[in-house]
Amino acid sequence: MENQEIAFAKKVKNEIAVNSYKKEEMKYLLSGFIRNAGSLSLGSNPSLTIHTEIACVAKLIYSGLKEVYGLTPAIAYEKTNRFKKGLVYLVTVDDKRLYDVMLDLEVLEDGMIRIPPKKGLLRKNLRYLVIGSFLANGSVNNPSSGKTSYFLEMAFSSKTDALAIKRKLTSFKEEKTMNFKYIKRREKHVLYLKRSDQISVFLSYIGAVESMFDFENARIVKEDININNRLSICDSANYGKTLNAAQTDIDAINKILSFKSLDLFDEKTQAVIKERLKLKDANYRELAASITENEGISITKSGVVHILSTLRDKAKDIK
Repeated sequence: MENQEIAFAKKVKNEIAVNSYKKEEMKYLLSGFIRNAGSLSLGSNPSLTIHTEIACVAKLIYSGLKEVYGLTPAIAYEKTNRFKKGLVYLVTVDDKRLYDVMLDLEVLEDGMIRIPPKKGLLRKNLRYLVIGSFLANGSVNNPSSGKTSYFLEMAFSSKTDALAIKRKLTSFKEEKTMNFKYIKRREKHVLYLKRSDQISVFLSYIGAVESMFDFENARIVKEDININNRLSICDSANYGKTLNAAQTDIDAINKILSFKSLDLFDEKTQAVIKERLKLKDANYRELAASITENEGISITKSGVVHILSTLRDKAKDIK
């Protein structure tokens, strides 16, 4: 059975891969994807190769290269031992125009010099640059998994790209701020989120609305279970304290009654002693309510505590 986290990340990518994009939007999506998951072979007849493990993503990149730049890409696949012998899809293009395409995508100049995104960082284009980057090297864990934490990340080939996109996404104050953190992991530059509300905002931002709702529903169910578990633990702890306190009271009462008859106490004290011996697992509030209802004697929780505290002190004085 496929790992839950991998399956959820694939669901997100499948959803945004089948969305519709205009040519200008597709251009920046291609830019984000190729700069992080593409390789260009130089020469008089240059070749571009990109890879992905998701068929819908391969189809999207294939269509984008064909429709935006009039290229003639090809799709192939190969088996991999990763993730239980899955498939990796390869989209390749051999075309002299690739140098111009890479320059227009703000990826490479002369096929060799890395170009930082400029137009791609404009607000109207940034969303699609980010979508391409997430499709290339993005991941998000499933809130339904056994892990208590939430995590979403995008890995970039360039630190400049990662920090530029981080700066732009963090500036979105009118939507809940996506406060990405940066870390270097081996040769990759990673932006990540750990707050569930910000992950939901990001999923909505990249157009994975259905996945965002699934994420929120699973998160709510999971957190509700966690809250109930915490309450149950608190109840168990409180019940344990109640039993310990009751046993201390009972031991003190039995010690006193071995020396002094019950009818020598005043009416309220007699009622408290009787109810304490009868209700061995009741707390002080419950004892007060039972005495008031069953004995017709008006007494508060504080009154019960005071009488039992006095009895415990007297029991200590008995040699």
